[in-house]
Order: sequence, then C-alpha cells, then structure tokens
Amino acid sequence: MLAATLLVLAGCGVPSRGTPSAPASSSPSVEVSPNASTATGQPVSMRIVVPPAPGPVKPFRGEMVQQVYIAGGMVSMFFELDNVGEEPVTFLNTLYDYEPDQLYTPAVRLEWKEGGNAVYTRAGRFFPSPAIVQPGQKAVYIMGGQRVTGAGSPADLVTHIKYCPTRGMDDVPAIPLRVSDLQWTADGADGVTVSGLLAETSGTRRNKAPTIGVAFFDASDALVGAVVATSSGGPVPANGSRPFALSGSGVDTAAAVRAVAYAFIP
Repeated sequence: MLAATLLVLAGCGVPSRGTPSAPASSSPSVEVSPNASTATGQPVSMRIVVPPAPGPVKPFRGEMVQQVYIAGGMVSMFFELDNVGEEPVTFLNTLYDYEPDQLYTPAVRLEWKEGGNAVYTRAGRFFPSPAIVQPGQKAVYIMGGQRVTGAGSPADLVTHIKYCPTRGMDDVPAIPLRVSDLQWTADGADGVTVSGLLAETSGTRRNKAPTIGVAFFDASDALVGAVVATSSGGPVPANGSRPFALSGSGVDTAAAVRAVAYAFIP
C-alpha cells in the first residue's frame, strides 16, 4: 500500500473574509499502479490530488494534481497547479522565509516505504515562473527524469509547494514562449529526444536562454516521463522563433501518445 502523509495545499498570508469554510475532512486522494514497487522491474505510477486546505473557500484557493512516474531508475513528475479561487495567486516554495533564494525551486522529496529517499532534488521548474495564476487558470511544475537512489515501494511525496496571494506577485514575470511542432524519438531503452519550435509572440526582448519542459502521457492520460532543460540554447528574439531539441531519460516512448510542452525566458 502507498503510505500518503501529504498535507492539503495550504495558502500563505490569506486574510479572513468571513466566507464559508471547506469541510475539515479535505484530504489528498492517492492512486498508485498495481505493481507499486520498483523491485518488479516494471514502471510505477502515482497520481495524487491535493485539495485546498480547510478554511475560507474564497477568494484565495489552490489545488494541485500530482503525477509521478518511476522507470529505468529515473523519476519524473508533472503537477497541475489550479487556481480554483476568485483572485490571482502564485505557486511557490512553502519554505520561502527560510529559503528566500529558492522561491521558485522548492525541494521535492519522494521517500521509499522501506526507508530512505528515492529522490531529493530542486531540479523541477514551474511553468511559467513566477507561476502567477489568474482565477480559473493553471500553471504546471515539471521535473525531468532524475536518478533514483535505491529501490522499493514509493511512500510519502513531500513537495514544499503552496499557493499564495501576496508573496511573489510583484516579481518580474517570465516571458512565456509558444511551443509547437513537437516530435520525439526513442533514444535507447528509456531515453528520448524531443524537438520543436519556440516562438516569442509578445514582442518582448530579453537576452536570456529559455527554460523548456516537456511531459509525455499515455493513452490513459497518465504520465510516462518528462524532460526539463534550463538555459537551453540561445535567446529567442522578440517576435522571433527558433528550433530546439532536448534529450532525457526515464521516458516510455513506446507508451507515449501525446506530449505537452512549456517554455519561458526567465
């Protein structure tokens, strides 16, 4: 069985507006693939829905849907970060007071039921970053294939991600890029090379290399791997475009039927 000690998704600095409260029983729902141990040699998948914390329902509410995929000694993650409230919020590191330089690179830890960490990393990225999300909209967090330590059954997933209506809202936003023409090919047993086209459509010039994330899904819409690259290639000119290509591991290209891609200039 998967041991889930995940907390509901908490907000920061949320003022009380005297609005109704969510049920105190709000708790994460967890699904895990039948072969819930890497000892079988088969991929392991997890899907976790983290609801808002009990408390004022409006105007600030966030929800997170987490997918985790472990295969070939690598782990990938894809989180949907939904603003289900009525005001803008940002998603960021829960520990921002203690890690002010890691506001958008929270430490994510997946533990083994047998003890120890499968992975502890800051390699994942918010898209966009800062992840300032308008009501009814969503951002994502993607972690490309990271090497796991040890083997066993996945247990607690500790993400240190929260929604907040105040912190980060005044930060300089990234420039989102349009990603199109995605194609991918297998690269060895569990590797992938994915290519496409980046386009800057707002007319904003910023001389920095983009961050790119691509997540792959099977016919059931379950995650089957991801690739993330920071400072990838050269800058994308204002109102211009350029091709890109990324490679990574831990992706089941045989099962992948679709991919979603995001990119921004920090």
